[in-house]
Amino acid sequence: MKRKSKVFPRERKKIVVDWLLRAADASSQRRALAEKWLEEGQYADYRYNVERCDDGRRIYLLRPTWKNKGFDFQANVEGFRSKTRVPKGQTIEMPSHPDIIEDVRHKLESASRVASDLFEALSAVYDCDEPDEVMKRFPRLRKVDHGLAPDKLLKIMKWLFIEQDLTYWLHTGRNKLTSAIEEEAFGIHAPLKA
Repeated sequence: MKRKSKVFPRERKKIVVDWLLRAADASSQRRALAEKWLEEGQYADYRYNVERCDDGRRIYLLRPTWKNKGFDFQANVEGFRSKTRVPKGQTIEMPSHPDIIEDVRHKLESASRVASDLFEALSAVYDCDEPDEVMKRFPRLRKVDHGLAPDKLLKIMKWLFIEQDLTYWLHTGRNKLTSAIEEEAFGIHAPLKA
């Protein structure tokens, strides 16, 4: 008999990929992402640079992750410092849902005049509109200077929505995150309709 199992390399390759995902709906986004992952090689860690913000910083994804048996990714923002994710005294660049909700809440407190625009912009990204196109439709958002730049917020939301769609495969993911933002940041407590 000959042994079939293999020894995993101690050091994994680090691979950086520049990649743009443009899709008209959540199902197409998930499909494109899963097809991209099928191209990945074994024993490697991947960084996907997926968006460039107005300030030049990038939104990037890290794979594989420890959740969902590797069928997941971390969405990160270069230079971001999470207030809720501080493992072992280090800051990391992965915004949490509470980080995002707090950012939106502070934007509304400091610039309440754009509350409607911000809500509509977030709703458009929820509907899979591209953040750069959304920013063109809501130019007043560029004047909001509290927390994340509005273009950066919308781009990270795109990827948090996609990540939630993967985690909650039955199309409930982006809805859960949006519901939390609506209630906790915008104070919308109306009952959900089926």
